[in-house]
Amino acid sequence: MRFLLLSALVILAAACSGVDNNGAEPAGPSETSPVEAAGAEPVALPISLYIVVSESDPQLSSSRSVAEVEAIGARVTEIWAEAGVVIEIGFVGQIDVPPEVIQTLATPDGRAFLQAAGDRRFAVPEPGAIVGFYTRNAGGVNGFAPFGQRAFFVTDEPSVFDERVSSHEIGHILGLHHELGDSGRLMFSGTNGMELTSEEATVARYAAEGIMAGAR
Repeated sequence: MRFLLLSALVILAAACSGVDNNGAEPAGPSETSPVEAAGAEPVALPISLYIVVSESDPQLSSSRSVAEVEAIGARVTEIWAEAGVVIEIGFVGQIDVPPEVIQTLATPDGRAFLQAAGDRRFAVPEPGAIVGFYTRNAGGVNGFAPFGQRAFFVTDEPSVFDERVSSHEIGHILGLHHELGDSGRLMFSGTNGMELTSEEATVARYAAEGIMAGAR
């Protein structure tokens, strides 16, 4: 299968389901970040963000604006800076996707969507090392990152903070798995936790280095 525009790589990414926000506030940054504690060099990682719309069937289009997604991207950079991964937001804008391709996102899979991108059935301009798609629907979950791809999807109305969903899915792309015991952690599914351990930061930076070196 070809995913030429998205540079498909073999990294496990898991779908994450959501729970109610209940007015929770995002966790603030720690006094000493994991990367500062480890004395490691930050790694730059370019990311492009796309708002999925359908000109022929507007009911399938995401309701997000470019300004909204730019703001989400800015907050994502703050979260990942704590781990020494410097998210560099490149292209942010709408892409027109055929209705039948958008409808494949009724289940949290994404492979058919990415296949259509690889087959050039719609344009994905200026793809970064990781690409994010903001969609009206993500198959009933807050967001997901398809198996083996450097891509993630986020629904229009997640039950937790937008930047938290995006950052969580980026974590999966960078080789991190779900945390099961601490809801304050970024990789705990369906909460507003933002924290990364020093071990997770090390794994994420190593994965980011591999992506930028073309080894992942």
